[in-house]
Amino acid sequence: MRGFLKYFFSNIYISAILGTAAILFILEDIRFVFGDSPPLLLFLVVIAFAAWYGGLKAGLFITMLSAVASSYFLVEPYNSFYIVQPSERLRIVFLVTVGAICSLVIARLHDQEKRALHMVMKREEQLKQQIAELNRTQAERDLYISLAKSSTEFIGMCDTEGIPFFINDAGLRLVGLDNLEQGLKTPVKEFFFPEDQVFIMDRFFPMILRDGGGATEIRFRHFKTGKALWMIYSVVALKDSNNKIVSLGTVGTNITERKRIEKALRESQMDLNRAQAVAHVGSWRVNVRNNTLEWSDETFRIFGIPKDTPLTNQLFFDFIHPADREAVDNEWKDALAGKSYNIEHRIIVNRKVKWVRELAELEFDENGLFGAFGTTEDITDIKNTQETLQYERAFLRQVIDTVPSIIFVKDQEGRFLLGNKALAESYGTSLENLIGVSNENLNPDKAAHFYQNDLDVISSRKPKRIQEEKVTLADGSVHWYSTVKVPLFDDDNCNKMLGVATDITERKRAEEALRLADRRKDEFLAILAHELRNPLAPIRNAVQLLKRQEGKEATDPTRTWSCNVIDRQVTHMSRLLDDLLDVARIIQGKVRLEVERFELNDIVNNAVETSRPLIESRGQELVISRTNTPLWIEGDRIRLAQVISNLLNNAAKYTAKGGKITLSVMQEDSDAFIEVRDNGIGIAPDILPQIFDLFIQADRSQTHSQSGLGIGLTLVRQLVEIHGGTVTAASDGIGQGSSFTVRLPTLSMDLSATESTLTKSASSTHKFRILVVDDYADAVESLTMLLQGEGHEVETANCGLKAIEQAQIFHPQIVLLDIGLPDLDGYEVAKRLRTLPETRDAILIALTGYGQTKDWERSQSTGFNYHLLKPLDFEKLSALIDSLILPSYIADN
Repeated sequence: MRGFLKYFFSNIYISAILGTAAILFILEDIRFVFGDSPPLLLFLVVIAFAAWYGGLKAGLFITMLSAVASSYFLVEPYNSFYIVQPSERLRIVFLVTVGAICSLVIARLHDQEKRALHMVMKREEQLKQQIAELNRTQAERDLYISLAKSSTEFIGMCDTEGIPFFINDAGLRLVGLDNLEQGLKTPVKEFFFPEDQVFIMDRFFPMILRDGGGATEIRFRHFKTGKALWMIYSVVALKDSNNKIVSLGTVGTNITERKRIEKALRESQMDLNRAQAVAHVGSWRVNVRNNTLEWSDETFRIFGIPKDTPLTNQLFFDFIHPADREAVDNEWKDALAGKSYNIEHRIIVNRKVKWVRELAELEFDENGLFGAFGTTEDITDIKNTQETLQYERAFLRQVIDTVPSIIFVKDQEGRFLLGNKALAESYGTSLENLIGVSNENLNPDKAAHFYQNDLDVISSRKPKRIQEEKVTLADGSVHWYSTVKVPLFDDDNCNKMLGVATDITERKRAEEALRLADRRKDEFLAILAHELRNPLAPIRNAVQLLKRQEGKEATDPTRTWSCNVIDRQVTHMSRLLDDLLDVARIIQGKVRLEVERFELNDIVNNAVETSRPLIESRGQELVISRTNTPLWIEGDRIRLAQVISNLLNNAAKYTAKGGKITLSVMQEDSDAFIEVRDNGIGIAPDILPQIFDLFIQADRSQTHSQSGLGIGLTLVRQLVEIHGGTVTAASDGIGQGSSFTVRLPTLSMDLSATESTLTKSASSTHKFRILVVDDYADAVESLTMLLQGEGHEVETANCGLKAIEQAQIFHPQIVLLDIGLPDLDGYEVAKRLRTLPETRDAILIALTGYGQTKDWERSQSTGFNYHLLKPLDFEKLSALIDSLILPSYIADN
């Protein structure tokens, strides 16, 4: 039984297996400390033990046993060889790799040590024999000393207390001592490197005294330089005739150079393995004479097999993908014939496809070709990336070809580097014919323009948007494009640009259709206003004639009431037409402001004067509260007075008869504050947010005949906002009244010296020759009667040609000229009148129903002095005429 146990524990495989089981048990027991990732490298202790005492095969066996035990007991799922997590697979592979390397290195070192130890032991035996002989006779001792002195190795002798009594000359030179006396004064302990002294004195020498001899690799210390000297240090116990150990004989063989070479080799091999692992490039060597194959560690990893797997050429070919075997075989045959071996092919590893690239150079000796040395690079990731890039490129191509917009990339020479299907179709060619070609070859008319835009984007490094440009395509059709050009950067260099051109031809056609519709709408509004104003003109003129008649009929209450009603209704209709046209102009941004500086009370007075007739007609009370401090405003006097009068009129319309309207004017901070408040019908909460929208009315019932079109408040908001102000509405609800607040910025400068002037007409004192031109007979007749009533000499014409003819005979000083005449329009008549000597200096007044901004501008450009709208306010016309001082009038008087 005892013999069996001795054999059992002396067998290195059994011991290593027990050690592996012990470590496995420990890792299982302390799994709670490390969680699901126990330190598998702890198995390296047993692997190193097995490799040292059992050689390379034992080390590799324990390595594989450790990997199998780890995967089964220590890696989830437990008690299974299946490994789920890639990281755990990597840890197992890492254990196998490190264990294999460790086994190889330790086995080799152990072999070398055994050889060295054998040599030392052999030498030791020799020395023992020599020492034995020396113990017999002094002559023999002297002979031993002389042999020691003549040796090139370190030979010394010391007592059992570690005090030397002999060191040969070679040993003194080796450790840097000058003479034997210096060496004999130095304790044996001091000969060793400081880190190794404890081992020598406390462990090694006691072992020698116990066993009678031994050897170890240890570092000596060079006394002069302090550097370490690696030695194989062999020691034998010297005994006297009584078999008592009396001294120790030592032999040290200098292996410093060997250690340096071994270290360099280890580091070189580690660097090579690390470099191959990082680069995914393994190496191999094949001997064609004996059909043997050698692989590096990385090559084993690439092919996914253990490093101790027997290698043959057939094994390699078995890994090759069946579809690639013929190509690899042909490439190898060509290489043997003298061509280069350079091929990319697939291999199948663990049922997965890998891509490798192999390069090789043939090796020759004196007998010719004997093999080849090559590399195997794992290019699976590169191939996958290439496939991904090809897919993404194809996908991108599909996307940009599907996009209807033209997409292209150009270099700084204007050549196309990339384009889509829409680009090729626009030029009537294929994409292949476009690449590398510039616009000079495709669209020479636009080439310079396109190229300049491209250079602007590249040189400025900023995107550029070309809102619209007209391009003629290859089929001759004309298209409009909106283009965005963006610079492209390579690191910090910009030598390309990306362009995206969107076809906006349909949008341009739609815009043109909208412009046409808008123009027709404007023309309709102008014609509508003109046609509505024309019948109002004679009605108002007739009312003015009735008011000017004297006698009993003029004082008749019924007649007076009738005239006032007709006058108010004509004024109301005129205001509705003005509001309608004003809103259209403002919404389109066509309103023109006559900006000046004035005191706010001036326009308040004008607005109150305008609205007072309506307020008084409804028997309402108007209370005006204003600040004593002058508030100076910069804006259009007429338009802002219109704002206040619209608010007053709105309050009057929606306030019952006898109601109260309050107008407050004051200053808050740097703003002028204008508030119109009433106690009328109020505004419903659901209407209040939209009260300033077009065609919105506070009361949508049919009971308010004066409610209008619902554009007055829209006009107020637009006019206030273009003056930089704000307007708000407030109401507590139906029956609670309402208030409208306008805020306008005031001028901060002192304008107290600025005068506000109001044009006041003087009594009619000047009498003129006036030509009235209009095809509307009632308007001509009524206006003629009013002018003649003022004492003017009046002639008439009902068309443009008759007007020119009459002007040459009558020599008018003032011409009241309608625009919409049946033959020549008023603009043409004005131009011709300006060329006649009889009317070159006459005052031309456009009297028309056309009141849009373009009509005012055209009147001014064709020679008119004034532009008045129908129905005409005769009082204003009379004031205008009386303000004129004409050269012809002075000459006549």
